Amino acid sequence: MNKPTHTKEAIREAMDHLIDRATHYDVDALDTIYHEDFHTTLVMPDSSVVTYNKEEFKNHFAKQAQEGNTQLNTWADWHDFHVLGDSAVCVLSRIHSGMNGEEMKLLCNIEFRFEDNRWQVLREQIFLRPLSE
Repeated sequence: MNKPTHTKEAIREAMDHLIDRATHYDVDALDTIYHEDFHTTLVMPDSSVVTYNKEEFKNHFAKQAQEGNTQLNTWADWHDFHVLGDSAVCVLSRIHSGMNGEEMKLLCNIEFRFEDNRWQVLREQIFLRPLSE
């Protein structure tokens, strides 16, 4: 039997929190949401790849906030949630301009680890696509 913290609903709640805090450029919250070993891979529309560790990604959001960017789009289309022990994966599509400054569709695979009594984002794989695709 799953622990109350180890359910698809708990992962959805963790994702809702991540989306809310990231779209508001809340770097302090991102520090607790992202795992110490966090790594993200962005596959850009031209197939180039950009990677960030936790500090680099927090700095990416902090820079946007310093530039006066307003809240990002919070739209999400949920595709799958899977919990396996203290690991979980969420697959979703997003639309926003926070990765490259241009409104894009983001296809996301978000991996979580349950540690320190909370779900933390360990890995993100994000594929950016034009809205027309």
